[in-house]
Amino acid sequence: MSAAALAEYLILRPDGQQKILHDSKYSRPPIISANGEAMRALRAYNQDPRRSQDTLLRVKGALTIKSDTAGITPKQRDEALRCLEIIDIFERNENVLGLRSMALSKPPTFDAIEIEGVIVSIRPDFIVGGGGQNRVGAGILRVAKAPDPAGGKRPETRSKRGEIRREMARYLVAMQQLLLDAQNGELGIPDRELCFVGDVRLGERIGPAPDHAVRLRDIRGACQQISALWASVTPKPALFKKP
Repeated sequence: MSAAALAEYLILRPDGQQKILHDSKYSRPPIISANGEAMRALRAYNQDPRRSQDTLLRVKGALTIKSDTAGITPKQRDEALRCLEIIDIFERNENVLGLRSMALSKPPTFDAIEIEGVIVSIRPDFIVGGGGQNRVGAGILRVAKAPDPAGGKRPETRSKRGEIRREMARYLVAMQQLLLDAQNGELGIPDRELCFVGDVRLGERIGPAPDHAVRLRDIRGACQQISALWASVTPKPALFKKP
């Protein structure tokens, strides 16, 4: 199960939780990950202490050319335009995200960790240093559109969607601490205050919640529940239909 799926599971009602369980058990990951070119550019840019704008300009230029190329599929064009949009939003929100002052480096390839019988894949985009006394954190850039905080017509809808994203981020911060704890000090002493989710679309850097310890217990409790339900999750009939 991915960290994002587990975070979503934690904030959904039972019917939504059932869908998360089904999709986590039976859905195949895409061969090419969505937003891949944008994420590679944003990782490289933020891992560079110089924060060279050339990194983003080169990728934006290549994506613009790609989106205008004759003969590419509509899906490829949409992906290129979406990646361009993500980089543009990041550039607009970079100052409020506050990443420039942070010591960000490339993370190792982490193995999935076991939480109460559930194998969870947690893939931070950055290792965060600079905390002193060999302290270390981790960070994730969130660029996914859903739920779109700018898509609702009513202010209450936009506010609700924004809070859903913040809640997911707070759980992702807690999971990153669990990931670092599982490394047995190889990277340094885990410091939850150095863990964050940078929500590019919200323009917010979200750190540990005031009830961080409660969230750690919630994650373990949810994984106990998932472990107990996993064997009973059956595939939907649509999976057996021929394409």
